[in-house]
Amino acid sequence: MKPLLILLSLVALSFCMYAGYRLFRKCEKILSGYETMINSSQSLLAGQRRPFDVRRPLKVVCLGNSITRHGYLPAVEWYSDWGMAASREENDYCHLLQGRLRQYNGESSVTPLNIACFERNPACDIDSLLGDVCRGADIIVIRLGENVQDDQSFGDNIQRLIDRCKACTPHVLVSGCFWLNGRVEKVLVNAALDNKLKFIPLYWIGRMRDAYPRRGDAIYDTAGERYVVTKEFILTHPNDEGMASIANALFDAITCLEL
Repeated sequence: MKPLLILLSLVALSFCMYAGYRLFRKCEKILSGYETMINSSQSLLAGQRRPFDVRRPLKVVCLGNSITRHGYLPAVEWYSDWGMAASREENDYCHLLQGRLRQYNGESSVTPLNIACFERNPACDIDSLLGDVCRGADIIVIRLGENVQDDQSFGDNIQRLIDRCKACTPHVLVSGCFWLNGRVEKVLVNAALDNKLKFIPLYWIGRMRDAYPRRGDAIYDTAGERYVVTKEFILTHPNDEGMASIANALFDAITCLEL
């Protein structure tokens, strides 16, 4: 009797093992199918995340302060109307960035807009501040921070500005300060991280030896007349070399954007 029970037990065990093996193979096949599907989806997504094509015409808007654009101000001996301390209009960072983009497409444009009042009063009406300048923009650069007086209020309101920009385009860049301010820099970095935006540090440019004009350097007014810089207010801004470094940093960031 015992040999028969042993035989039956072995047969039952063999059947269970075979059934288990079949079930395992079936599950393995199903899991393999899911893995293939996931890999295919990831490959598709990776294929969609292609670099920004600078060969097509791009409309870029730079939202900034006096470094971006400052109007005629005789009180500080600024007789120009472009990024402060650039010797000529074509040498400020916005026009240099536009020049680099136009090497790939002659119809690309970079529009500077001074919104320094947002730095001083972050609770201001953003819609009236920006108007229609950002409408139709492909890329918006938020290039602020140097004039912030209340970093708490700036931090509380920077999201409003980002949301307004993102309503125009998903491609928003946030730069750091040229004059490094640790508290403001932290606000800008966190805002970029929270919104999954590219952050471009610029403080290293401000620490370069030749990034500022020197007293006695020549710049030109809106009529093309040469004059000499004497006022400290202008001397704290980036010169042509500093402007070129900012433009290059922004251009590199644009070419790294993903669609």
